[in-house]
Amino acid sequence: MITKNITFKEIMQGTIKFLLMKTGKTLFSLNLEVTHRCNLRCDFCPYWKQRGEEKRLEDYVPIIRHLNPLHLTITGGEPLLRKDLERIIRNIREKTTFVYINLITNGSLLTVDRALSLWRAGLNQLSVSLDFPDERHDRYRGREGLWRHLADLLPRLSNTEIDNLSLNTVIMKENVNDLVEIAKRAKDWGFKVSFSTYNPFKNNNPSHIISKEQLNTLEQVLADLLIWKRQHRNITNSDFYLKNIPRYIREGGIPGCLAGRKWVQVCPDGTLLRCSDAEELGSWQKFKPNRVPFTTCQECWYACRGESEAPLGIKRIVELNRH
Repeated sequence: MITKNITFKEIMQGTIKFLLMKTGKTLFSLNLEVTHRCNLRCDFCPYWKQRGEEKRLEDYVPIIRHLNPLHLTITGGEPLLRKDLERIIRNIREKTTFVYINLITNGSLLTVDRALSLWRAGLNQLSVSLDFPDERHDRYRGREGLWRHLADLLPRLSNTEIDNLSLNTVIMKENVNDLVEIAKRAKDWGFKVSFSTYNPFKNNNPSHIISKEQLNTLEQVLADLLIWKRQHRNITNSDFYLKNIPRYIREGGIPGCLAGRKWVQVCPDGTLLRCSDAEELGSWQKFKPNRVPFTTCQECWYACRGESEAPLGIKRIVELNRH
């Protein structure tokens, strides 16, 4: 099973949502940014530069109810900066029909006690960002000692009641040769791992883009990851997503993005965006995914995009339940 933290009633509610999603009446996924503030200094994201008061909601339940996604990712900024995060999660869990809730954190503020508190509030998955299997992670995330903190903490989390832990790794030119090692490290710690391809547009920083000269190496690494995935089942990405990464690099984009129709972004103040890098979609109260015009953008191959486009047949459903 994906996690024991799902009841039979929730499975039935999720099945109904899945059928609604297949007919275009509801969303596959929603990214909820509960804050734009961050305590790290990643050069590929501008959120840590923000100053002054932040306008944000105390309750996102009405939005979740209306958008009715199957999958919800809580992110930021750094979501653990919100002291009321457990209350936000608990309200969503208790006051909506089933939604699979994943939280992505940089892990710098995470402790065993905080992780358990968040899990018991209603998470189905806890994900921690990790881009390198050593101290290089500190340099790219702008925080000395972060790697040492995570290397000590994460194995201990796997010995708790939390049964669905994952690393969240951004594939960039500097870590292509480290991806298999990250998958191995995840397995040793009792974690899964989800990969997402670097995109320069959030902070207009192209310096981490995988070059076309690295394509042969990338293709071999991805082939190794697919073998590892079949053998160890701790890589959560679909084959579809991984196999299309070289195409994205080679062609400079992939057309057919379904942002706004299969998934959307919600800002801390409740503003609805097509995706994190795109336009506003108007009032969430009037939003209907099957009425949103198709986007012409093909600039990213984030996992949140690619996995929403992956074929969801019997093979993928069985695969997800094995993870």
